[in-house]
Amino acid sequence: MSHLIDKRIGNEVEGEIIAEHFEGYVFKITGGIDKDGFAMKNGVLTTERRKLLLCKGSNGIRFRKAFNRRGSRVRKLVRGCIISPEIRMVSLKIVKKGPNSIPGLTEDPMPKRLAPKIANNILKEFGLLDIYNKKKQNSEEKRTLRYMITKFANKREVTTANGKTYTKRPKIQRLITPLRLRRKRIIKKIKEENAKHTAEQKKAYAESTKKLKRKAKAVKKTTKA
Repeated sequence: MSHLIDKRIGNEVEGEIIAEHFEGYVFKITGGIDKDGFAMKNGVLTTERRKLLLCKGSNGIRFRKAFNRRGSRVRKLVRGCIISPEIRMVSLKIVKKGPNSIPGLTEDPMPKRLAPKIANNILKEFGLLDIYNKKKQNSEEKRTLRYMITKFANKREVTTANGKTYTKRPKIQRLITPLRLRRKRIIKKIKEENAKHTAEQKKAYAESTKKLKRKAKAVKKTTKA
């Protein structure tokens, strides 16, 4: 830890400094926590703690709709981004991998439990995006295109507490079906009708105001006479 003192968030460190089995590795400092549990904040160029007014979207604070109003800010105590002897934990990220593999970190990666859900991502995974785009141009094959995607959707077996097993499949996102196209057509038609109706009402209102102005002018003339 003494080798990391005066380094700051974003700096790259050689793995040999930390331990021998990290030889050849290069790590990037991403954060840290001090002895009292206060997190380091990037951009605060000091080793000491500072009280900052933090808004929504800033690191180290969580805003909730029920408790925080829109545009509100919270004053919070944070540690500077420069490492000092008071820092007890430093977060590192592997930038360059060395010759020796680290068990549980660089070797034996965890298998993916869930597959992609978005239609285009499913096609990309199986290399079917070009075939799908070609088939889309044909009007006859266009109707059966959704079955091409649902066929490759990830299915997995799930066992309940009672011991019953059943297959589970995610709901595919952004899947274009005949029903979706029909809905799009209906929405477009409604929008066009609404625009037409508002235009007619605007025209009628303009004509009625013109008539009222003419009447008012005529009344004014008669009263003067």
